[in-house]
Amino acid sequence: QNGHIYLLVDDRTPIGFTATATGGYSVKIDGVAYADYNSDAQFSISDWSAYSATEGYTIDYPTGATTAHIIDIYPQSTSVDITAFHCARIAASGREAQGVLWAHFHLSTAINLQYGFARYNQHYNPLLEAITAKNNLIKASRISYLCGMGTDRYTYAANLSYLPIIDLDGNQNLSGEGAFNLLQTATLDEITLKNGKVNIVSLASNASNLEKLNTDNVSFYLGNTTYSARSFLNAYNLEELPEDINYTNAVNLYDYITNAEKLKDTVLDVSAATGLKRIGCYGSAEHFMSGFKGLRVSSSAPFDNATSPQINVSYTGMDRAALVQLFNDLPTVSDGQTINITACTGTADLTADDKAIAQDKGWSITD
Repeated sequence: QNGHIYLLVDDRTPIGFTATATGGYSVKIDGVAYADYNSDAQFSISDWSAYSATEGYTIDYPTGATTAHIIDIYPQSTSVDITAFHCARIAASGREAQGVLWAHFHLSTAINLQYGFARYNQHYNPLLEAITAKNNLIKASRISYLCGMGTDRYTYAANLSYLPIIDLDGNQNLSGEGAFNLLQTATLDEITLKNGKVNIVSLASNASNLEKLNTDNVSFYLGNTTYSARSFLNAYNLEELPEDINYTNAVNLYDYITNAEKLKDTVLDVSAATGLKRIGCYGSAEHFMSGFKGLRVSSSAPFDNATSPQINVSYTGMDRAALVQLFNDLPTVSDGQTINITACTGTADLTADDKAIAQDKGWSITD
């Protein structure tokens, strides 16, 4: 029904959540009225064995599961909408595993889903496989930390394999480090964002299965000028970088894109980053980035990060011409800055004169 949120929940684990709706919200379980709640009050069931209104539904996921229940959440007034939803820990303390298997948002209006299914050291839903929505679109007033945050975010959404289109509703609501950590799930391979501004700091770090980040009327920027923007770290399956990223404020892009062995032909231009101190766009012997064809930097950038190499393009498809272009772009430095070009496609073709372009500017070359 329109205006409703539905959760399919494994009955071996607790479940808690709050919903925001003028006049409060109501809950049915398996089609049977359960209780009414004030807006932002917490629903909770810690022991499903005490609930016997229906027998629930037979399931075989996850391993060992036998029964699930459908929780139906909706506003008490038909003239209002649920404007926020997030799971909530039932226990007094500790990291609580909850059992949402599938969540469906049958909404037409924007909803705040911050901490929707996970919050560091509080609650998480490790079994969640899919989030779906009416017309395959969620209009989100906020969505940061939807499925994970903090050091355990890599497992918080480890089974999530499907998301609807996410309409950011014109909001700059994906901002700050780790704002969209659900991309770090091991199974999600595609996502579509619409109508908003997105901070790329750690946007898809360790999103090892992500193939495509589709966008419609989305602009990308770096909102944190000091944090190392590991936006596409270990992007093993990423095929394309998002277009039109604003690099003006970039300072530290080390580990920016790494091990992206599926990357299609790409020349990365960060020449707008006149304050850039470090950048890493590199692969490895196991994950050679053949599609990374070039890097353009500003000749005004200081590249004065204390940790070497200040530029790392090793194990990429940069040929001799691309490497020489990079050498020509480099600023003159005086602090022993290093550029790593190990195993690039064109490294063996470089002449002594080619290398001298960088060396005469004060750079050491690791090859």
